[in-house]
Amino acid sequence: MKKISFLFISLVLIFASCTDVKKSKEYKALEAERDSLLSITSVNTAEMNEMMAVISDVEANFAKIREAEKYISTQSAKSGEMSQDTKARVNDNFRMIDEILKQNKAQIAELNKKAVGSNKEVASLKNTIDRLNKEMETSAKRVTELQAVLSERDATIAQLSSDITQIANEAEMQSQKIQAQNTEIQEKDKALHTAYYVFGTSDELKEQKILSGGFLQSTKVMEGTFNKDYFLKIDIRDVTSIPLYSGKAKLWSNHPDGTYEFVKGGDGNLTLQITDTQRFWSLTKYLIIEVS
Repeated sequence: MKKISFLFISLVLIFASCTDVKKSKEYKALEAERDSLLSITSVNTAEMNEMMAVISDVEANFAKIREAEKYISTQSAKSGEMSQDTKARVNDNFRMIDEILKQNKAQIAELNKKAVGSNKEVASLKNTIDRLNKEMETSAKRVTELQAVLSERDATIAQLSSDITQIANEAEMQSQKIQAQNTEIQEKDKALHTAYYVFGTSDELKEQKILSGGFLQSTKVMEGTFNKDYFLKIDIRDVTSIPLYSGKAKLWSNHPDGTYEFVKGGDGNLTLQITDTQRFWSLTKYLIIEVS
């Protein structure tokens, strides 16, 4: 929205400086960009509203299930044989729960698809969707337990257990699948933000086959052959400064100029300060520093 406000201000300024501003290329370009941003915002809002409507339906359905469970639980706790009317009502409640669980299962599956890979605003509903997944699994298990209790009292009610048991199993499998997907996403995200660094004297780095060279030979990085176990692993989102415990340092790995600086402390020792994390690690994820 800030960008849209900037576009409107820009249009006003252009209007003030040009008598025929609406025919200018700048005006038309700004107007087109404004319309594009408004269109994107409208689509995002519509998608969010659609998901919220589905979530409201699912929540309302769970409320119905809880009411039905309450009635069934009350009847199952009573002693003696159920009347025909009570049996019919219990059966009706089980059928209703069965249908609602199927409906919720389909709606939650659709929400799961939309939440993966959606824009940040839609993805913010992920916690709510995860909660609905757990509610689905819990509801199915509770109904299965009620079914087991009542099946001992009435063979007719037991006939409905198969469908509900299947739904419970499918809900559990869906929950496990989502958990596995979340774990995979977290691992990929961690790998994406993982880097490695090492610092040491020239002799130490050569001993680990990180640098090569010597008498009458220029020093260079031995890419692909150095001892990677000698490096320290870091998360680039957390680490932006590396103390070197030395007054002299030279960077051997390839990193863009203007993305880092060596800062000397009060004790005379240097610290590598990364000033532009994204660009600094864009060429390599291995940082090599020679100190002396």
